[in-house]
Amino acid sequence: MSNFTAITLRSVLHHCETAWFFTEYDFKTLIFPMIVYATVVSPRPEPLALACTVCWLWFHLFQFNVSNQSYSADEDIVHKPWRPLPSGRISVEDSRTMRWTLLVFCLGLSSIFSLKLFMTSGVFTVLMVLHDNLRNGHYHIFGNLCNVAAYVTAGVGCSLILSGESSLDGTSIKALSCGALVILLTIHAQDFADVDGDEIC
Repeated sequence: MSNFTAITLRSVLHHCETAWFFTEYDFKTLIFPMIVYATVVSPRPEPLALACTVCWLWFHLFQFNVSNQSYSADEDIVHKPWRPLPSGRISVEDSRTMRWTLLVFCLGLSSIFSLKLFMTSGVFTVLMVLHDNLRNGHYHIFGNLCNVAAYVTAGVGCSLILSGESSLDGTSIKALSCGALVILLTIHAQDFADVDGDEIC
């Protein structure tokens, strides 16, 4: 293996690991629950559709987390120092540039499937801007509402891909509504472990 190839491979692995660190914490809170939800409410999910759903959801989570963590690097130094920004794997400036690149990529990825999925991705982007750029995430009520809306949007996107339908059926809507209510009433609990970091901000 040439020196150039070895350096390139190490660089690729480094970037893949950085992407993983941006999202690994949210597999149990978003990826797994949304995939289970979409699988249960979809009539007969196919393996290819399931793989596409996981990819679509992960890239949108990646986009959201890169944006969100670029605004919470100081807080993460205390309670999540392994994340890419506090650990020095990437700078705030580079993460915000990557965030806008991911925005375009996610919209393009969604447009491949359908217009409704493209619109779903657009709503997700608006929620991200409201939460991070307009700093609504710092206000508990607005932050919780943005998070609930993001979960619902993610659920809609997963259902559209996995079911292959152009709209959600009654079962999907009821399941999403119940899930949204549960999240709205409980999502603040995950902030209890971040009290020390919140005091810095």
